[in-house]
Amino acid sequence: MSPLKKLRQVSFLDFFGFLALILGLMIEGYALINRPGTTVSGDDMFGGAVVLALATAFLHDRSFGLRLSLIGLSTLGVGYFVFSHTQAWLWTILLAIAVAVFLIFCFGLSRDVRQNHSNWPQF
Repeated sequence: MSPLKKLRQVSFLDFFGFLALILGLMIEGYALINRPGTTVSGDDMFGGAVVLALATAFLHDRSFGLRLSLIGLSTLGVGYFVFSHTQAWLWTILLAIAVAVFLIFCFGLSRDVRQNHSNWPQF
Protein backbone atom coordinates (compact mmCIF):
# COMPACT_ATOMS: atom_id res chain seq x y z
CA MET A 1 0.00 0.00 0.00
CA SER A 2 1.38 3.39 -0.95
CA PRO A 3 2.12 6.03 1.72
CA LEU A 4 -0.50 8.32 0.18
CA LYS A 5 -3.22 5.68 0.62
CA LYS A 6 -2.12 5.13 4.21
CA LEU A 7 -2.33 8.87 4.80
CA ARG A 8 -5.87 8.93 3.43
CA GLN A 9 -6.90 6.16 5.84
CA VAL A 10 -5.79 8.13 8.90
CA SER A 11 -8.79 9.73 10.58
CA PHE A 12 -8.85 13.33 11.67
CA LEU A 13 -8.59 12.35 15.34
CA ASP A 14 -5.53 10.19 14.68
CA PHE A 15 -3.94 12.95 12.61
CA PHE A 16 -4.60 15.51 15.33
CA GLY A 17 -3.26 13.11 17.97
CA PHE A 18 -0.02 12.52 16.09
CA LEU A 19 0.32 16.24 15.43
CA ALA A 20 -0.12 16.92 19.17
CA LEU A 21 2.42 14.18 19.92
CA ILE A 22 5.05 15.75 17.68
CA LEU A 23 4.31 19.25 18.97
CA GLY A 24 4.41 18.14 22.62
CA LEU A 25 7.75 16.38 22.14
CA MET A 26 9.16 19.45 20.41
CA ILE A 27 7.99 21.75 23.22
CA GLU A 28 9.41 19.49 25.93
CA GLY A 29 12.68 19.14 24.01
CA TYR A 30 12.91 22.91 23.66
CA ALA A 31 12.24 23.32 27.38
CA LEU A 32 15.13 20.99 28.21
CA ILE A 33 17.54 22.87 25.94
CA ASN A 34 16.49 26.47 26.60
CA ARG A 35 17.65 27.60 30.05
CA PRO A 36 17.25 24.27 31.88
CA GLY A 37 16.28 24.47 35.54
CA THR A 38 14.66 27.90 35.35
CA THR A 39 11.01 28.69 35.89
CA VAL A 40 10.68 29.68 32.21
CA SER A 41 11.88 26.22 31.23
CA GLY A 42 9.43 24.72 33.73
CA ASP A 43 6.56 26.69 32.22
CA ASP A 44 7.50 25.48 28.75
CA MET A 45 7.70 21.91 30.04
CA PHE A 46 4.23 22.21 31.55
CA GLY A 47 2.88 23.34 28.19
CA GLY A 48 4.49 20.34 26.52
CA ALA A 49 3.03 18.04 29.17
CA VAL A 50 -0.46 19.37 28.55
CA VAL A 51 -0.08 18.90 24.80
CA LEU A 52 1.14 15.31 25.34
CA ALA A 53 -1.87 14.63 27.57
CA LEU A 54 -4.04 15.97 24.75
CA ALA A 55 -2.27 13.62 22.34
CA THR A 56 -3.04 10.74 24.69
CA ALA A 57 -6.70 11.69 24.61
CA PHE A 58 -6.84 11.69 20.83
CA LEU A 59 -4.78 8.49 20.45
CA HIS A 60 -6.94 6.56 22.91
CA ASP A 61 -7.42 3.62 20.54
CA ARG A 62 -3.69 3.11 19.89
CA SER A 63 -1.40 0.64 21.59
CA PHE A 64 -1.16 0.39 25.34
CA GLY A 65 2.59 1.04 25.27
CA LEU A 66 2.24 4.28 23.33
CA ARG A 67 -0.43 5.62 25.66
CA LEU A 68 1.57 4.61 28.74
CA SER A 69 4.67 6.31 27.30
CA LEU A 70 2.75 9.50 26.63
CA ILE A 71 1.35 9.50 30.15
CA GLY A 72 4.85 8.94 31.53
CA LEU A 73 6.30 11.83 29.52
CA SER A 74 3.43 14.07 30.52
CA THR A 75 3.90 13.16 34.17
CA LEU A 76 7.64 13.86 33.97
CA GLY A 77 6.88 17.24 32.39
CA VAL A 78 4.55 18.17 35.24
CA GLY A 79 7.14 16.96 37.75
CA TYR A 80 9.79 19.15 36.10
CA PHE A 81 7.42 22.10 36.24
CA VAL A 82 6.68 21.60 39.95
CA PHE A 83 10.33 21.12 40.84
CA SER A 84 11.46 24.18 38.88
CA HIS A 85 8.96 26.32 40.79
CA THR A 86 9.20 24.83 44.30
CA GLN A 87 12.65 23.17 44.49
CA ALA A 88 10.99 20.65 46.83
CA TRP A 89 11.25 16.95 46.05
CA LEU A 90 8.30 15.99 48.25
CA TRP A 91 5.83 18.19 46.38
CA THR A 92 7.31 17.13 43.07
CA ILE A 93 6.85 13.44 43.80
CA LEU A 94 3.37 13.83 45.29
CA LEU A 95 2.03 15.93 42.42
CA ALA A 96 3.66 13.74 39.77
CA ILE A 97 2.02 10.66 41.28
CA ALA A 98 -1.32 12.48 41.46
CA VAL A 99 -1.08 13.53 37.80
CA ALA A 100 -0.12 10.00 36.73
CA VAL A 101 -3.04 8.47 38.62
CA PHE A 102 -5.43 11.08 37.20
CA LEU A 103 -4.29 10.48 33.62
CA ILE A 104 -4.39 6.69 34.00
CA PHE A 105 -7.90 6.92 35.43
CA CYS A 106 -9.13 9.38 32.79
CA PHE A 107 -7.81 7.42 29.82
CA GLY A 108 -8.94 4.02 31.10
CA LEU A 109 -5.58 2.25 31.15
CA SER A 110 -6.51 0.18 34.17
CA ARG A 111 -9.60 -1.06 32.32
CA ASP A 112 -7.42 -2.10 29.37
CA VAL A 113 -5.05 -3.99 31.65
CA ARG A 114 -7.94 -5.89 33.24
CA GLN A 115 -9.47 -6.72 29.85
CA ASN A 116 -6.24 -7.88 28.23
CA HIS A 117 -4.49 -9.64 31.11
CA SER A 118 -5.54 -13.04 29.78
CA ASN A 119 -3.45 -12.37 26.65
CA TRP A 120 -0.23 -11.98 28.62
CA PRO A 121 2.33 -14.79 28.30
CA GLN A 122 2.19 -17.37 31.08
CA PHE A 123 5.48 -18.55 32.57
